[in-house]
Amino acid sequence: MDLKKIHESKTIRDIIIIIGIIIIVLSILSIGMNIGERRARFANQFGSSFERNFMGPEDGMREIVFGEKMPGGHGAIGEIISISLPQIIITGPDNLEKTVLVSTSTLIRQFRENMQSSQLKAGDFVVIIGNPNESGQIEAKLIRIIPNPYDTKN
Repeated sequence: MDLKKIHESKTIRDIIIIIGIIIIVLSILSIGMNIGERRARFANQFGSSFERNFMGPEDGMREIVFGEKMPGGHGAIGEIISISLPQIIITGPDNLEKTVLVSTSTLIRQFRENMQSSQLKAGDFVVIIGNPNESGQIEAKLIRIIPNPYDTKN
């Protein structure tokens, strides 16, 4: 058989087109598998590194929460010493009292449970995230009740 006739053959041309399509499909599948593998690796590494990235060094959350690294402008941390809703007064590790405003949109959590502002009580240790207002008070967006960090039983 002549090589020119093989090149001009409709059957050979169809086989070459099918092989080309298979190569393109396999390339697309390979790219998808690589993207999926990268996403899975990222998700695994994110989960493994979550505490280090968001809780701080090996000492864990306590050093950041009650150490010098905690920023004070948009949040507060400490023990509730007075409640007169919508205001609560807390004192932090720096022994400064801060006034926190609680609104109906403030999310209050203890572990995974949602709480009501009426369930807050003096002596609770809290982490508060919010925005300062022009009066120097913190308008709370989130109040998280945490275990007493000074309790040696924890």
